[in-house]
Amino acid sequence: MGLFSNNKKLCPICGSPTPRLLPTKVEDMPLCKECAGKVDLPDGVLERMSLDQFKKYIAYYDENQALRDAFKETDRMSFGFLSGELLADTEHRLLRLKGYDGALVFPASALVSFRFLEDGKTLFEGKADGLHCHESDVPERARAMQMRVDRFQMQKEEYERMERMERMRDRDRRPGEPDDRRFDIPEPRFEADAPVHKFSVEVILNDPYWKSFRNEISAPSFSSTNPSIIDYLNEYDEKVEELHRMATALAHVMNPGARELWDCETAAAPAAQAAQPVQATAPVVDTVAELQKYKMLLDTGVITEEEFAAKKRQLLGI
Repeated sequence: MGLFSNNKKLCPICGSPTPRLLPTKVEDMPLCKECAGKVDLPDGVLERMSLDQFKKYIAYYDENQALRDAFKETDRMSFGFLSGELLADTEHRLLRLKGYDGALVFPASALVSFRFLEDGKTLFEGKADGLHCHESDVPERARAMQMRVDRFQMQKEEYERMERMERMRDRDRRPGEPDDRRFDIPEPRFEADAPVHKFSVEVILNDPYWKSFRNEISAPSFSSTNPSIIDYLNEYDEKVEELHRMATALAHVMNPGARELWDCETAAAPAAQAAQPVQATAPVVDTVAELQKYKMLLDTGVITEEEFAAKKRQLLGI
């Protein structure tokens, strides 16, 4: 340990020796490996912290240990190699923004809202009243590209036909006969943009250090040599289903009784309410207050015992 540790520069948090090479620093003071391992902060936050602020963070991190111990992963979404992960524990209603066990864990009360988007358009949105699900026009736009795919397939078939003819000429060329190659064009490539380029996840938090979280997932693309609308839509459906599963998990972290609200439901609800006739509603009677009022009238002699008993039966519905 001595070779790679600096016993003259001690950690300002716990007093342990600090690494000689590339230590994590706060106010230009190096931290020991244990204290540095507790850093789970948004990018740039640590660099702006004073030593006193970091000590408060360490206390917060240590208090978070109870949630880290309780966390049991039920759902996970990966954003690609070295790009982070999002994990949920629907049983204990907990959330974690990173895949390693030492990452902070957030309770349901810290999860304010979330959105899953495709190119900026909301697919799934978690609110207090449930999971709002929105229809996408991507499948329709993908199917509209079928003619472009068909034209490319025709170009590819023509290219392959000419390539076969060229190979036949090469095979039949006599020794010493000049090479009068007639076919010299590049192989065609399908370069059309897919209907959606990326998916995004946004989480809004009520936490002293984490206010929001955002990450992206690449969307499916067309093969440049063998494009297929069916293959593309199958990949797209798989990706959306993955997003839907994670959105459902987050919704149940927010509210175990959360239900899905699709566009057609939320649009139909106001229309259904508008179609119903308006009915006058009788004012709600506070039975206890009414009984107390008539008991006072009885005690002061304004009404008789028989009158009070009759009013009591009326109010109680007996």
